[in-house]
Amino acid sequence: MNAYLVATRYSLLELARNRLAVVVLVCLVPLLIWLIDSVVTGEPVEFVHRSTDTRIQALGHQVTTLGCVLNLVSLLVGFAMFTAAHRSADFDRRLARVGYPRTALILAKLTMLVVASATVSGYTTAWTSLHWAAEQPLALWAGLFLGGAAYGAIGLFLALFLPEELEGTFVIIVATVVDNALQNPIINPTADADAVLLLPGYGAMQVCTAGAFTDTVPLTSVLLSLGWTAVFGVVALGAFAARTRDRTPQGVCGPPGI
Repeated sequence: MNAYLVATRYSLLELARNRLAVVVLVCLVPLLIWLIDSVVTGEPVEFVHRSTDTRIQALGHQVTTLGCVLNLVSLLVGFAMFTAAHRSADFDRRLARVGYPRTALILAKLTMLVVASATVSGYTTAWTSLHWAAEQPLALWAGLFLGGAAYGAIGLFLALFLPEELEGTFVIIVATVVDNALQNPIINPTADADAVLLLPGYGAMQVCTAGAFTDTVPLTSVLLSLGWTAVFGVVALGAFAARTRDRTPQGVCGPPGI
């Protein structure tokens, strides 16, 4: 337990050191919501909520806000997790090779993912609620949390295979923008096409939309989003465990120290 607590503390400190992500979260979220309210039309938009098969009518700026804040949460958590994992990769491997429990390191990364997703989605939900009232604020938070968790797991995955931070940041930006743009009924009138089901953010968007405009929560969408998180998380953490496995032959002593 002590090893887990120490690893978690340092993981969270590494996360908090990402000043760019903190500044974007604190400043860009309220600015983005204010700009959308000021610029985007307030005319009603009608679309079909696929998970519940209901027709929803909402104001244009509300629909746009929903897509943009989900995109921002996904981007921020994905970027923060990628950067934190990328920067600590060498140190984590050295720790594991000198006997630090790999289970503690893996659990610390999972805790970091949950904390980052919960914090960013909570802050964003609070600012959104200041501008218009969602039908289910808790469900709206849950949808944002699921989107952040899915792309946070993708960030952990990319940190293991991309050599530079710039490459990972570019991939995450492109993926989140394309994902959320294809699901926006204002931008894409065919946002209910079957291909949209394959997007990592589909489940999160369905939960966010249900929380914002309906009184139901689509559990299938929750499970779908958790599935994306689980798949990328298992692959990333499995690869981490494999890379930090002790490869010293039995009976041969490795070099002392880290």
